[in-house]
Amino acid sequence: MRVSTIVATIIFLFLISSPTASASPERISIGSPTIEQGGEAKIVLKLDSAPNGLSGYEVFISLENGAVADIVRVDFPKWAKLSDSSIEGDSAKLRAVDLEDEIKPGATDIELAIVILGNTEQGESLIKIIVSKMDDDDGNPINSFVEHGRLMVKGTATLPVTTTVAATLLALGIALGYVLRRVKR
Repeated sequence: MRVSTIVATIIFLFLISSPTASASPERISIGSPTIEQGGEAKIVLKLDSAPNGLSGYEVFISLENGAVADIVRVDFPKWAKLSDSSIEGDSAKLRAVDLEDEIKPGATDIELAIVILGNTEQGESLIKIIVSKMDDDDGNPINSFVEHGRLMVKGTATLPVTTTVAATLLALGIALGYVLRRVKR
């Protein structure tokens, strides 16, 4: 019975020290821009690290408040030789494959896509990320967590014409008229 206890202990120690059991999740994030109403925002979707490389992904991005902006375009990095995006207003599905194995094991700060937001209106919105699939070079799923972004769109300030400004302009007009009459004489 003592031998079985030792064997069980060895198996337990092996399992807790294996890379799969101790691997921490990789962070996938997107920026949190602040822009003026009517402007465009370019935000980078990125993976912090790929300890076992990256073969490809499928990710959904959406704006919680679709009244604030639309996703107008998605650009992919050069490593994504095979890529596709389908955009529907305030949401998009992005897919990319690393056909030439450019994202090697140990790669860090990996740009997955650049998402361009436009048709912006004053307000704010959470930028949600849902990872449908992301695999390493061996075809194993990449354990990841997402860090959602936040879009802030500032309104354009309009200055109301006040009574003081109108009165000043009227006074200048009257003074100019007086000067012109005096010069004519």
